[in-house]
Amino acid sequence: MNKYSFNINTYLAVGAMLLGIVLIDSYGIIIKSLGDTYSTTQLLVFRNIFAIVPLIFLILFSQDDSKIFRDLNKKFIIICLVRGLCFTGVNIFFFISVINMEYAIAMTLTFASPFFIALLSIFILKDRVGVYRWSAIVIGFLGVIMIMRPTSDVFVIYSIFPILVAFFWSLSMIVLKFVPENISTAKIQFYSLFFSILGALLLYVFSSGHQTIESMRHLFLMAMTGILGGTGGILFIYAYRLMSPSKLAPFEYLGIPSSFILGWIFFKEAPIEQLFPGVIAIVMAGMIIIWRDAKKENLQRDNKKFY
Repeated sequence: MNKYSFNINTYLAVGAMLLGIVLIDSYGIIIKSLGDTYSTTQLLVFRNIFAIVPLIFLILFSQDDSKIFRDLNKKFIIICLVRGLCFTGVNIFFFISVINMEYAIAMTLTFASPFFIALLSIFILKDRVGVYRWSAIVIGFLGVIMIMRPTSDVFVIYSIFPILVAFFWSLSMIVLKFVPENISTAKIQFYSLFFSILGALLLYVFSSGHQTIESMRHLFLMAMTGILGGTGGILFIYAYRLMSPSKLAPFEYLGIPSSFILGWIFFKEAPIEQLFPGVIAIVMAGMIIIWRDAKKENLQRDNKKFY
């Protein structure tokens, strides 16, 4: 029975992860296609507001609607504020990246998040980091440098923004460690999204260059960025709650060939020379961290059995 349940959870987790990757890639394609017509902050507002739609379904499905406004405290609100502002940063830098860069390159550089998480864990969670994690951080950093090529004609200033996406995403994941386990995903997402919407509205008010929406098709696409992005984010959380990160994280790297294929189909981009060999170093760095986490997890499990 346990083995059967494990297999079911594995398939569900991997399926949710793969679907989440497709949805995130799809919403990135929409952002890139609309980026020449509308301002980044205008797209950001629509993305965040319409992310409420899948969140409402999550709240109703999990039957957490009665608990959303209960048992609030200052620490929880501050954590959600930080996460909300991180999400605002993630989205704004993500939009700038995919609009101004070749799609596959922008998406690949965001995969710097595993070694940012390792690095931030040292300073925020006071984790002790051994030779494997330090090796991964160095290898991943070299991979990013090889793709960005800061000393060559290929380098553009926009290459920095996907790295900022990875940094703010990693920070939003790290602060989750301070949220008690008894607080539901729906509740965390509700308040994080609330502050993210506030951040987006403030940026919109104090920025310029906004355009009147040209057609119902554009309005529909802008709404879909929020629905697709919000649903993708929920699927990622669902997947990681079904299966340990060390076992599931390798599937995230399927987003690299996925973004390459979509960039080629929709925008006729094929930046193979710039992606290699840096992309190999980034994946290798992530796999080292994943392997080390899995080894540590197995050791802790064996110790519990022993005692």
